[in-house]
Amino acid sequence: MWQWASSRPQRCLKFGTDSIAWAEIERNWRGQRRHTCVMSPLSDGMIKPSPTEENVSDPSEMANRIRALTASESIHQVVGGAIFAELPRRIGVLLPDTAVRATVLQLERIPVRREERDALIRWRLGQEQLFPLNDARVSFQVFHDRSGGKGPAYTVLTVAAQESVLEQYESLCESVGLIPQEVGITSLRIFDLWRRALGGSRWRSRECLWINLSDRALTTMICQRGRLLFYRCKLLGVEATEALAKTDMLNKILGECCASLEICQQQHPSAVVKEAIICADGDISAFQELIEAELRLPVEHLGWESIEALGRVAKRSHRGMISLAAMAGLF
Repeated sequence: MWQWASSRPQRCLKFGTDSIAWAEIERNWRGQRRHTCVMSPLSDGMIKPSPTEENVSDPSEMANRIRALTASESIHQVVGGAIFAELPRRIGVLLPDTAVRATVLQLERIPVRREERDALIRWRLGQEQLFPLNDARVSFQVFHDRSGGKGPAYTVLTVAAQESVLEQYESLCESVGLIPQEVGITSLRIFDLWRRALGGSRWRSRECLWINLSDRALTTMICQRGRLLFYRCKLLGVEATEALAKTDMLNKILGECCASLEICQQQHPSAVVKEAIICADGDISAFQELIEAELRLPVEHLGWESIEALGRVAKRSHRGMISLAAMAGLF
């Protein structure tokens, strides 16, 4: 989302409410790329995502957890006979969705110049009065309606994060020799991974409800033929742990998905949803049956095959959803 260098980082640190994950690109003696990921569970309350308040309760302890997690990578480069170790490493950082505020704007035109584009989008956010923009860092992604249909030609997904929140994560990384090059949020990185795995033409033909369950929150997005029409993130709370195994939580999540569809339909009466994409840990069969029975939508499970379709994955890699998110930060 926020970028300060021209090349993508080769490592990614994903912060979650219950664990953190570290992904990196390795190369074998032939120079072939291979992706690997490890994770570490966190004590309850170590990270409490919030768009306005400090997220990390004990930065010193969190720094120790990050050091232990990333210590498996021991990089030594020999240049002119000199060995350089423990150099600062450029990384991508992924935050929980609930650490920022995001919304979708509808625009008739997008200025060509970056400065004008930034100013227009920030002005529109201010006009919407959805959240205060003082001391906020704003990022956005533009989706263009190439079908020539009715309505605005562009939808823009905007993400606003308070500087105080970002600085806590960035300072934490820098304290252990990691330099954040990109900072993004979990669902959008996984969503981009899904789009990349599909390919441009297949992505532009989808009309779907996209569901991500992670970090004790539910994020829903609605896509229509290459455009992101709707985004909504709902905090589920501590009871969301292992949500797919609890009937009451499944019904609550289904209700929130129905609410997202209804709000989107009000904003975009012509929107059609023909399938559901679910990104979640564990057995999704009960949730899939609910979606298929109540919403009458076929279900696709987004999992590790998306990563494996894009490159080799080390056998020792952790294969949970937090690791999938960290891996998505490398693509």
